[in-house]
Formats: sequence, structure tokens, C-alpha cells
Amino acid sequence: MTSSHHDSTSTTPSQPTSPPVVVFMVAFPAPPALAESLTAIHPDAELLWTPYTESEALRSARGHHGGRNPDGLETPEITDEMRAHWQRATIAVAMDLPEGLDELMPNLQWVQSITAGVDKYDLDAFDRQGVLLTNASGLGSAGIAEFVIARLLQEWKNLRTFDAQQREHRWEGMFGTELTGRTLGIAGLGAIGREVARRARAFDMTVLATRASAKPGDTDDAVDELFPADALDEMLARCDAVVSTLPSNPSTIGLFDADRFAAMPAGSLFCNVGRGAHVVEADLIAALESGHLRAAALDVTHVEPLPMDDPLWDAPNIYISPHSSVSLDRYVQNLEALFVANLGHFFAAEPLVNAVDTADTADTNS
Repeated sequence: MTSSHHDSTSTTPSQPTSPPVVVFMVAFPAPPALAESLTAIHPDAELLWTPYTESEALRSARGHHGGRNPDGLETPEITDEMRAHWQRATIAVAMDLPEGLDELMPNLQWVQSITAGVDKYDLDAFDRQGVLLTNASGLGSAGIAEFVIARLLQEWKNLRTFDAQQREHRWEGMFGTELTGRTLGIAGLGAIGREVARRARAFDMTVLATRASAKPGDTDDAVDELFPADALDEMLARCDAVVSTLPSNPSTIGLFDADRFAAMPAGSLFCNVGRGAHVVEADLIAALESGHLRAAALDVTHVEPLPMDDPLWDAPNIYISPHSSVSLDRYVQNLEALFVANLGHFFAAEPLVNAVDTADTADTNS
């Protein structure tokens, strides 16, 4: 999706004056090739692995509270060795970041997030400290788009029913829906939305999309029709299925409520691979229970992990996955390529790819 702070040319680093110290804060060790690439760019650079991984619950809470931990959820232990390394760090590659960066990493200049979404970070702290932030927008788009199409096929081709019939040894004919000629609406035409559109068009679907920056009359080669964000209801009324790939910001929180679901045609499908905060979940359950929506697929929920007693689990014809639509088999390879490219830009004081304007707290998730 297009967002005012997802801008590959907006952030230019200063020329580094000393050998960089890179901390790799991800659960898995840094790929060996990464160290080779780092030293090839700067022979005196250091690469240190200091894994720091927060729980899904804490990550979710931070996403709803501007990167902060308002509920006092348990945080990972920070050892003396980690503190010592972090004090020297100038670059971090991370999924999660602790609060108090100015004290823990006083020399930090740039963070490469391994995810597209940055709502879990305290962006105000980045802005105060002058730390550059780049995200992983686009790295998982192909896999997520494949997941979206798989969910549409699963429902329209009755695959869940056929699996149940097989378990019951029951032979009962049922015939599915053809994707050809159907209309798919994409809320948020960013990197994920474009990949979804490309695959939907391969099935001869008509593809409509909204984009925050679009003006009336704008077009985009990726879709058949493009709508401004405030024309969402107009788009929804024409869709057989709707996919949300939107970021989390004040304009999208609770966007899909009873009115949005009512704007969709009876019997349509809804899929959310953006952020759980987009959906008023009680209204979604009501739309499924009434039969107005045929089915819904959620890879993200308002609270993650989804509590075992949450009513979403038992809503009729809902497909829930644990924030797992991305495919990881090539993700690390793609992340390494992005980081190495950005390292070159960083040392040359050139604009970074996937730079995030931390003064704009709107999240990017594409």
C-alpha cells in the first residue's frame, strides 16, 4: 500500500565517520554471507548476534499503543553482554526492539526492520533520537498474495467441505464457483495488493482497488479501476470478494465495521491480511451469522494470539490463521539482499530503500 512514510527516497543517511557495529537482533543467526558482504563494504565493520524476541502478545500490545508496553507484559531478559554490544551498536537488524533505545543504544543510527509493519515500534523515540528506520516492505508480498488466492479458492471451490466429506467417507456432489468474471476489491494498493491483483487477473477476475494517495480519475496499470480511499464504499458495492492489505493508522482502525460489511453484496467474501485493528470483530461475526457475508478469512486479529475463548473462533464459515500468510522459505534470502543493498547506500550517504518517515506515525504493511 501507498503511505506517506513509505518512501524509498525520503531518508538520506550521513556519511559514517567510524567503522559500523551491526547487531543482528533476530532469533536466527545472521547468514554467513551477511558478514562477508558487510566486511566487503567496510573492512573494519563488526557483526554481532544478540537475539531479542518478544512474545506475540507483547508485539500486539505495542502495535495498539504506539510501540509502548502499557500492560507491563513480560519482556525478554537483556544480559550484560547484550547491553555491552548494544552500547556500541550503530546499526540494528531487528523484528523487536526494547523501550529506552536512547539509553540502551546511544550510538544507534539506523534500524533495518525484518518486517513490513512498524506499528510495534515507538516511532516518536526514533524521531527524537534521529535514528533512521527502514522496513521490509515487499519481501513477503508474493507469498501473502498466494495465500489470499488460496483462501478464495478454498471457499469458492468448497475444499473445506470436501475434506469433511472425505473424513466421513461421504460421497455427495457439490459444485464450486468460477473465479473467471468475478470482481475482487483490494483495500490498499501497495506491494501486497499489487501481487494479489496480478494473481487475480491470471484467473480473469476484474480487480478494483483503493489507494490513500489516489485522486478521482486516477488509474493504475495493476488494476482495472482505482478509487480514492474515501470511495471505499463505492468499490465494496461491486465486489464478490474484498481483501484488506491496509496499514494501521487512525484512518483505518475500525474501518471494516457494520456499515462496511453492509456495503458489500450479500454472499461476498472478506479477507484480511493487513492489520487486525482494521476490523470491528463483533460486526464481522454478526455479518457472518446473518449470512450476509458468505465467509471471512483472517490472518490477523485485534488481539494476538487470539484468546482461546474468543467468539471469532466459532463464527460461522470463518478461516483463521495465526498471522502466518507470509512464506519464509525465501524471506531470509530476500531480507539479506535488501539489507546489503541498503548497507551500500548507507555507507555512500545515499537514500535508503523502504525508508520510513518516523515523524509520520502511520504504519506501513505492504
